[in-house]
Amino acid sequence: MSEPEADTRPPWARIAFPPGWSSDRVQALTLSDFGQLPDEERTSLWTAISKFPSSSEFTKFFELRQDFRKANERPPTPPSYVPSGWTVNQARGLDLNLISKLPEEERRLWAAGQVADTARIAQKCNQLPTSPPSYIPAGWTTEQAICPSFELLSQLPGEDLNRFIQARNEATQLQISASIAPKTAEESPSPLVLTLQREGFPPWGFVMVRTYYRSDSRWEQFLEKFDAACDAQLSHETGDGLDKIKEMLEFKMIEDPRLEDASLDEARIHFQYAKSEGGVAAGLEMSVLLLVDAGVVNSVLSDDKDDSSAPYVVSVDVTEVGESEGYPGHFKVSIDSLLCELYPKLCMSLSPRSLWAMMDDADGTWTGDDV
Repeated sequence: MSEPEADTRPPWARIAFPPGWSSDRVQALTLSDFGQLPDEERTSLWTAISKFPSSSEFTKFFELRQDFRKANERPPTPPSYVPSGWTVNQARGLDLNLISKLPEEERRLWAAGQVADTARIAQKCNQLPTSPPSYIPAGWTTEQAICPSFELLSQLPGEDLNRFIQARNEATQLQISASIAPKTAEESPSPLVLTLQREGFPPWGFVMVRTYYRSDSRWEQFLEKFDAACDAQLSHETGDGLDKIKEMLEFKMIEDPRLEDASLDEARIHFQYAKSEGGVAAGLEMSVLLLVDAGVVNSVLSDDKDDSSAPYVVSVDVTEVGESEGYPGHFKVSIDSLLCELYPKLCMSLSPRSLWAMMDDADGTWTGDDV
């Protein structure tokens, strides 16, 4: 029996639009039109269009969703501390080039602000730790150690602040590990939703290290397509709380032009430095970092859709350094498996090494094989 011929129609002709909809109608949508659509109609349209991320309809609808979400968001609370000469957006980011140039006193205050902001977000989401860290600064109460304010943190000497940050990160990671245990598939069709439901929908995501700086325009295109791919991936998850899960997703980007084509070891060093300075929230998955180099950018922007060029990121193990017993300490992860496969498995205390061992050696890319 001969194999069926591949569908060579353009993406717009293959999209199963809901009744009354067409490519032309989607392209003609304004933000005002989009906002007046019933939620159910927006959802059914997105379900159909998100299956074709390379289509112009996907780009149009994704941008409308993003603009609509931004138009209805409350202005974010400004950072607790903005170093002199920095913008608010720079204070929210993690530009190690800027951080390295800060005087010691301003760097201490910046780190205090990062911890205070993380605690404020955790309090807003009812995700504060139930017990204090192993180190409580002299004169502090237990409640203050659990939810420290910038006023308190800014009064700590640098050594005491670093000690508190480390103890707080360790306590948060232990609490997350203790509260998440594997359960049977019958309890939830979506491991990611189940994982985050148990934690009460905390901030979640990964730390990314950017080592590609050759083209700002390609970098912006990469970010746009990466965000779209993540959004499309989450749209296929099932379970209560999906909107909250999407809202709390965060990719903390470590950027520094000096990291151009940096090695894996250099990326690990910058990750550990950012973590020690309080620039990485403990709620993010911290057994790996995601490296974004030229190969990653090319894979996301490539129009070639064969398996060998499927979009990926590089997962770098930060719990083990160096190669041992064939384990290289890093591996490619398909972007389609990043959030809904890799994240929940790491939360189940599966090590990066054990996930690497699941890979098909001939392929070289982790795709979320069942364990």
